Amino acid sequence: MKRLSREIIESWETVTEQGKYSSKYALTDLMICGECGTPYRRVVWRQHGTKNPVWRCISRLDHGSKYCKSSPTIHEEPLHRAIIQAVNEFYDCGDDVAKILKANVESVLAGMEQSEINKIEDRLKEIDKARNDMISLITSGSCDEDTLDNEFAKLYEEETQLSGKLLSLKAQCKVSDDTKDKIESTIAEIENSRFQLEAFDDVLIRKLIECVKVISKTEIIIIFKGGYEVKAEVDKK
Repeated sequence: MKRLSREIIESWETVTEQGKYSSKYALTDLMICGECGTPYRRVVWRQHGTKNPVWRCISRLDHGSKYCKSSPTIHEEPLHRAIIQAVNEFYDCGDDVAKILKANVESVLAGMEQSEINKIEDRLKEIDKARNDMISLITSGSCDEDTLDNEFAKLYEEETQLSGKLLSLKAQCKVSDDTKDKIESTIAEIENSRFQLEAFDDVLIRKLIECVKVISKTEIIIIFKGGYEVKAEVDKK
């Protein structure tokens, strides 16, 4: 399993003495209250000289329980662990993605052109047999060549059109085969390039995640870009 790990530069503290906060933290833009839809904000509680970062609904911070009655306060450390777990679960779905791609390659790329090629080749065989049958009639004296000239001309015209179409389809098939090889190469990369997120990374989280919805003190829903959702449990601190 390929590991994704790098040092995370210590983020600036969100809350200053003036009560202002920065959007440097990825979750400032992504995390919302499941009850009222208001974004969450990072604040730092200080107890006995220890800093304890938590996330709280802005509506609760600014207005108490007037508009949002019961949104929970989420401690940052277990919140980060839950999101890391969800990201790793998201990447564990790579096998399913690969299976879908394989099914599409087999049913689409390998199917349509080859089916049409088979039909044309069968018809060309029928035309060749019909022409040979007419030649046999002429050779046996059952029918003269002038009588069958019109039929020969029709068969020749159809044969010419079908032969041209056959060459074109075979060329397309070659392109499809090349495309299939490229897709299968991509599938192999998906299957072999697993990684596991080991530490919370604001930059990566911002790129991967569309939204984090707080359902309760112990449950969040992570919505990835593209719509895939993962439920995660937040351990009690």
